[in-house]
Amino acid sequence: MQEQVLKDTLISAKSGDPLVREELIRSHKAFIARVSSKVCSRYLTWDNDDELSIALLAFNEAIDSFDPHEGASFHSFVQMVVRRRLVDYFRKEGKHQHLSLSPMNLEDEELSRYDLDTSLEQYQENKNQEVFAQVVENYVRVLCDYNVTLDDLIKVSPKHTDSKQTLTRAALVLSNNPGLMALLKTYRLLPIKELEVLTGIKRKALEKGRKYLIALALILSEPDFYPLKIFMQLPEEPGEKV
Repeated sequence: MQEQVLKDTLISAKSGDPLVREELIRSHKAFIARVSSKVCSRYLTWDNDDELSIALLAFNEAIDSFDPHEGASFHSFVQMVVRRRLVDYFRKEGKHQHLSLSPMNLEDEELSRYDLDTSLEQYQENKNQEVFAQVVENYVRVLCDYNVTLDDLIKVSPKHTDSKQTLTRAALVLSNNPGLMALLKTYRLLPIKELEVLTGIKRKALEKGRKYLIALALILSEPDFYPLKIFMQLPEEPGEKV
């Protein structure tokens, strides 16, 4: 989201427009999940982890607390507020009784990376594999709706870096376009003609990478598949390197 657009959106949300606030939160859910997962040093999913509910409340709080006129970064501010609230949550719940808190910076109230990793190590170990396995299982089930299997993906995955980057760029364009994603999910068909126009990638390359493109677009567009996005180290924007 461009800075001026974000600034105008924040002002509207702070002024009491519920629809603008709702859209601002919705468009930042992936960002909230990414920040929270980094703080907790493990994959978080919306249906399974209370930490994301805390982070969502923190994001809503950040909207009200942030001053768009000061010129500071809203996203940096959100990261600070989310981290504070998650640390408060861990303390209040007493989930991590083995936690040994080092002195806190009173201004930031942030745990160091080392302390946070230590405090969550056991929790992470108990849940990571279970959550990731469930995500993969759900993903495989969704792929079946598009007549794509994991074996297919192994066979069609690009062998060359250039080809992989090209198809990833196309998948990012697709996943960031609600209209094209609606077509894909409704008809289970890749909108090749539209993608060719938007990306400049030849139709032949798009057709050849059809199954790979669909698989990536689903990961990139569905918050529930966020762990797979992190695992595959997929970029956020078309211009980023794979």
